[in-house]
Amino acid sequence: MMALQKLYPLKALAHKEMITVWRDNTFRAAAIVLSLLLLAAALTGIQQYRQEAQEREAAAQQFRQQWLQQHPKHPHIAAHFGNFAVMPLTALSLFDQGLNAYTGKVVYLEPHKQNEFSFKPSEEQDGTARFGGLSMALLLQWLFPLMIVFSCFNAFTAERESGNLKLLYSQGVSFTLLFTGKFAGRMVLILLLLLPCILLLAGACLFIPTAQPMAARVLLLVLLYTGYLALCVALSLLVSAHAGNGRTAVLSLLLLWMVSTILLPKWAASAGNNLYPLPDKYEFAAAIRADIIQGIDGHNPQNARALALRKQLLQQYGVDTISKLPFNFEGYVMQAGEEYSSKVYDVHFARLQHTLALQNRFTQWAGIINPYLAVHQLSMALCGTDYYSHLHFQQQAEAYRRYFVQQMNGDMKDHSVLGDWDYKASATVFNNVRPFSYTPPSVAVALRPYATGACSFLIWFIILLGVVSSGNHTKL
Repeated sequence: MMALQKLYPLKALAHKEMITVWRDNTFRAAAIVLSLLLLAAALTGIQQYRQEAQEREAAAQQFRQQWLQQHPKHPHIAAHFGNFAVMPLTALSLFDQGLNAYTGKVVYLEPHKQNEFSFKPSEEQDGTARFGGLSMALLLQWLFPLMIVFSCFNAFTAERESGNLKLLYSQGVSFTLLFTGKFAGRMVLILLLLLPCILLLAGACLFIPTAQPMAARVLLLVLLYTGYLALCVALSLLVSAHAGNGRTAVLSLLLLWMVSTILLPKWAASAGNNLYPLPDKYEFAAAIRADIIQGIDGHNPQNARALALRKQLLQQYGVDTISKLPFNFEGYVMQAGEEYSSKVYDVHFARLQHTLALQNRFTQWAGIINPYLAVHQLSMALCGTDYYSHLHFQQQAEAYRRYFVQQMNGDMKDHSVLGDWDYKASATVFNNVRPFSYTPPSVAVALRPYATGACSFLIWFIILLGVVSSGNHTKL
């Protein structure tokens, strides 16, 4: 009974706040506009997802058929005929497109080299692509906080100007109780506006076939954006409580919104690039070529390292000529050259990925002071559209490239004879190469690089809870 009595004032304050906000024509107009934008973003996202997913699935099947239906040819020539890896589209990309426009869709897999991804939508669009497409994530990250600013800036200033604040305090209402009531009432309305997004995500989880379990990702997305908008409401209310008047409050909040969503993200990206610069593209490729040249050339069994390998094999098998080896030396040295070039790529790409990881880590630390950066990165990670998701796919595609090239070199080594470049592999050899299949990362693996950003919310909520519970912060 005592607990209910304590909750009654809070319920009354929250109910009053809901009615007050809903009667505000500005809030209702903003809510209608945002709801329509969310609907448009949802319909656009669903349409784009269906079209893109069908195109990628059709491309993957076509590439597989091309590989299976190729004419009989020498195994190494078949390896150069190549394979393709198509990155499947994650179902949650309809909510947050992330870096999909910049990472590409398809990578051509062939011996001796690792190719870049092709068919990047950003390369096919005009300069407006840099602003990103309309998505529900973009609306929740940018425009919803702006609506919160205009609906909360006068939450305390209007009470003060009307004299209600003194009256409430004189009746024993504490700042903490008043703040909690205003916060609860406004969050109920925010959650009602979020409901269509929640239902759409739940529908995507239930009705869209996908290779990865999405229930945990959807739940975490709902919690992430609820926490983010709750943080925006709490900060806006605190600014209103401290501001002398409504004009000061709204200008302060607009400045805070601009800094957090525009200036700080741009600064963090630029500072990360300056602190940890990436190598020039052509210098990077030239360094790889220079290191590969120093190794075994699979196409030239007479180069120095290939000759040393031949000498080693002759001693190992106790024969005096490579024609007496129990396998085709040309196929063996071809695979040896492939393994050497792969090691070269591993070394150079490891350095590149380390630099990118340092840049991302800098942005994550910036997320400690700017929750927008944290929610932006965590949202992409949960939707499978961030850098690390692309890297995860790239690693599996590279593993498949090495696998199928090894299969072709192995057939050459085991079934052809020295100097017989007229040997042709049958369709059975091509059939034995399994199709490429991508296994997405688990939720824990996807979120692991963003542990620092996840801590940002916890830190901010602890600070706000401490500030709110510390006492009266309003100007009478």
